[in-house]
Order: sequence, then structure tokens, then C-alpha cells
Amino acid sequence: MSAQNLKYNAYSLQDISVAASQRLTSNILYNQLAEKTINIQSDSIRDGWSLLDVKYTNKIIAVNGWLISDTAANLKTLIDTFKGSLRPNDKNLDIETYGGSGVYTRWKATVRNIQIPEEHWQISQKPFSVEFLCKPFATATSTTTINLNSGGNITTTPYNEDITISGSYNPKPVITITVVAETDLTAIKFENTVTQDWIQVARSFTAAEVLVIDCDAETVKVDGVAVDFTGIFPEFNPSTNSIKITSTDSGAFQITCSIVYYLTYL
Repeated sequence: MSAQNLKYNAYSLQDISVAASQRLTSNILYNQLAEKTINIQSDSIRDGWSLLDVKYTNKIIAVNGWLISDTAANLKTLIDTFKGSLRPNDKNLDIETYGGSGVYTRWKATVRNIQIPEEHWQISQKPFSVEFLCKPFATATSTTTINLNSGGNITTTPYNEDITISGSYNPKPVITITVVAETDLTAIKFENTVTQDWIQVARSFTAAEVLVIDCDAETVKVDGVAVDFTGIFPEFNPSTNSIKITSTDSGAFQITCSIVYYLTYL
């Protein structure tokens, strides 16, 4: 079975293809839950407390292994390259799901510690350990797209459809609504009735305009220009979500809607 690969900012920590610069990772500790901040309120009279709020804050991923070269001089070069390649901040840490799968899970990470212990007998190889400070959630490395109404035109209001979000935590998708045709379309409201979140843009829409609601960047734009909105950016559960789109138009209209997201994992 192939060794499990991992890459930081596209630099592999599992590569033995060149004798002078081998990086051999032996352990990757990453399956634990991200750290939580738990806010409580103590009862002022009786024993006990009430839970106020819980937030995931960060995750520590620890990696250790060996740096192996063919000469002492090349080992020094390898160590310098290794530390230099891990120096950039807030980059992608991609970990293969298992050895040989070719499928990766991605964290946004920054290296907070590198240890390369010195032992006099280690002439052409040295152990290493690296700690990555990561954002609490991982994602897939490519997006998943859900096209409402199977990609066809939506011509009724309100339009309702249940969708299934995969993963193990709430993603922050990009919602794209394209106006194919309209009579006097003056408002579009997008709602997730499961989470009871909704967002609405009230303006005069014209055919071919594209409304983009980016729940991660928290922006709302029509044809690339920011517009006013009411409501909040809707949350999506990693399960079934009930979508409701309300279009305000006195006559016939046609719109399409897609939801693009990264599978998100605890």
C-alpha cells in the first residue's frame, strides 16, 4: 500500500523519489476534533451552569518523519529547503484520505513549530516534527454543484426543493441566480426553511442579469456589482435542506439557480 501523502502549499512531505532530498512522513495526527471555546454562565444561586455558546476555534495537526539525503552537504540543503518551503503562512495543507487514493482533504494552515533534533551520529538523515495551526474545518479540494430544478428554468413562485448537502459540517456556498426572462421582476428572495435563514434583493431585474450570493465572502452582487440586500446569509446543514425561492413579478418569468459548495468536514 502506498504511503499517505500530504502537501503544504504544494510542497510534498512524502517524497522519496530523489536520493538527495527525501521526505519520509511516518505519522500524521489529524483525525481529532477541532478545539472548542465553550462559554457558560454559572448559576448565581444554585449549583450548576447554563451553556451560552460553543465555537470551534482551531485545530492542531502534527506530523513527524525523517529527512534523508545521500551526503551531509545535501542534507543541510534539504533542511534549508524544507524549512523555507514551510515558511509561508495561511496556505493549503492537503492530506490524502489514505495512501494511494489520490483524493485530498484540505485545511487552511500556518506552521507554528518545526523541530529537527540534532544528534551527532545523524550524518545524512534527521528526524523532524511539524505542528500546523489550522482553521477548524477541512474541505474537499474541488467544488460540488447542485442545480435546482435539474438545471431547468424555474417559472413558478414560490419554488420549493429539498436538497442534500454532503460532508459533516455546514458549508458556505455560492448561490447563483440567473434571470433568463422577466416581465417586471422586482425582488428575489432565497430561503432555507430548515435553518429559517433568508436573504432578499429588491431591485428591478432585467433579463440576463446574474445575482451571486457568496455566503463565505458575505457579498451580494448583480453582474459583479455589489447591491443592497435584506436578511442574512443562509446557513446550510450537512443533511437535507429545504430551499424556497420567491420571485416578485406580475407576469411570466424564468430564472435558474445553482448552489456551489466545498464539502466541509469536522
